[in-house]
Amino acid sequence: MKVYISSDMEGSTGIVSAEQVTFGKPEYEFGRRMQLHDTLAAVNAALSWGAESVTVNDSHGRMINLDVSMFPVDACLISGSPKILGMVEGVSEHDAALFIGYHAMAGTEKAVLDHTYHSKVVYGLQINGIKLGETGLNALFCGALDVPVSLVVGDTAVCLEALSLLGDTLVICPLKEGLGRNSAIIKSPESTEALITESVKKALDAAASDKSPILKMEAPYKAELTFHSTVQADAAGLVPGSERISGRTMVFTTEDIFELRRWYSSSIDCAALVGY
Repeated sequence: MKVYISSDMEGSTGIVSAEQVTFGKPEYEFGRRMQLHDTLAAVNAALSWGAESVTVNDSHGRMINLDVSMFPVDACLISGSPKILGMVEGVSEHDAALFIGYHAMAGTEKAVLDHTYHSKVVYGLQINGIKLGETGLNALFCGALDVPVSLVVGDTAVCLEALSLLGDTLVICPLKEGLGRNSAIIKSPESTEALITESVKKALDAAASDKSPILKMEAPYKAELTFHSTVQADAAGLVPGSERISGRTMVFTTEDIFELRRWYSSSIDCAALVGY
């Protein structure tokens, strides 16, 4: 079995603050250590289960957070950005996708560092009328490539979000319970390593039995992207194919799910340039 891991940071062990996940901040090195800790726990569990290979995609921020010198010989790392498929670059031709260190979508109560791609830009995103965050969007791209999502690891909120979208055959692994956006009940790295190890093996058993969920939607795909401010929507309107339906909301419709990825990524990047 070929295993794919998309590794984010906000949902990692012990993380509760933007200070811990932002490059240049004093606490960022703690965030890097915890992302690496959880990722290696998943990698080692997959290899001990018997995986043929493990591919890890660094999926947080600048996507150069993980130290490949710490990786075992049978694992490889996709590092750096930009990448066409972003957080799930390289997922094709894998047998199972594991989402490690994930967080809930923007606007979720009691979710640690809830956001959808850019906390200062995106207010909300819908595809075909369904509200999605990073978990749902990345699962959708995996599904378009016939790759099941077998495991979601993060806080309790993202695990519940993933279950509601992907169904109860998905394996979840909550590492912390959010009390608010910047507070949570957290566990020691030793405790979370054991939780991740057990959950990875359970998830790969499910994948081997064809029980892991695959998320698909029927084309055409209609995306509604709502920004925090009208000036951000002004900037996003420069992206070809965009249609403005309100002061803060842009719409894009396509038959190609991967064009959808390019559109919202370009729209968010343009909106981020103008601030508020």
